[in-house]
Amino acid sequence: MRTRIPALPFCHVHLQGQKPPPSGYPRELRALGDHLRMRRLDSRLLQREVAERIGVTERTLWNWENRKAEAALQWLPNILRFLGDDARPEPTPSDRR
Repeated sequence: MRTRIPALPFCHVHLQGQKPPPSGYPRELRALGDHLRMRRLDSRLLQREVAERIGVTERTLWNWENRKAEAALQWLPNILRFLGDDARPEPTPSDRR
């Protein structure tokens, strides 16, 4: 007669593994567009949403992510804000005088 006890009640194994990155995830971070794509995919945002945050069109962001164009200097402050980086050096005490 069968009971509802599992075959190995003492064996509680939970397999865990890292999920593969989303398709299109950059393997190497060689260009600014690679960093944008990685941050966008990690944040689970659409290109449209990121483009709105930066202030460009969706097509412009696509061009940057696919290395079809480079971002103009005017967009770097917004791009850095989105990436969470600030390339400006920290002021030193001598700079504050």
